[in-house]
Amino acid sequence: MAQSQNFRTAFNGFNREDVVHYLEYLNARHQSQIQQLTAEAEELRERAAQQPEDSQQRIAALEAENEELTRQLEQVRQELEQAQQELEQARQPAEKDPEPESPVPDIVDPELSAYRRAEAVEYAAKRRAELIYHQANGVLTEATNKVEGLSDNITQMADQAMSQLTQLQVAVSGSKQTLQEVLAIMKAIRPNP
Repeated sequence: MAQSQNFRTAFNGFNREDVVHYLEYLNARHQSQIQQLTAEAEELRERAAQQPEDSQQRIAALEAENEELTRQLEQVRQELEQAQQELEQARQPAEKDPEPESPVPDIVDPELSAYRRAEAVEYAAKRRAELIYHQANGVLTEATNKVEGLSDNITQMADQAMSQLTQLQVAVSGSKQTLQEVLAIMKAIRPNP
């Protein structure tokens, strides 16, 4: 906004030198504001041009990481299926062998040993399946957290760019208003014909 300026009076209105000096001051200030705003606008354009490249690079990196995590998850699933198959195979021989009607002392020890081995295989398969589940869950949680972090960063950058563009718009409006004030002053000091 322009300061109020008191001009000395002269024979035909205001002192022309005072008016000319004031107009030169307003013009210089306006030119300075235009240069500053132009520099800020150029900087914002460069940032805006750079942000999509950064975003594309981040998206590509996240997609590659997502593919790797998907591959790891598929591998974990296959290991889990294999462990379940091993468990089923360990159960089948124990289920197929009928119990003898009259236990013979020589057979009891091998059956008990086979039963204990089957229990050990079943326990190991359950522990392995649980471990694989926890690993897969950890990988998925980590990937989810990274995607959420990237989303927050992109939102923050977009908000910052919008804020700076709003400031630029306010400054341009202020310059426009200053020019209108100068025009009004020029009309006011125009000599009458």
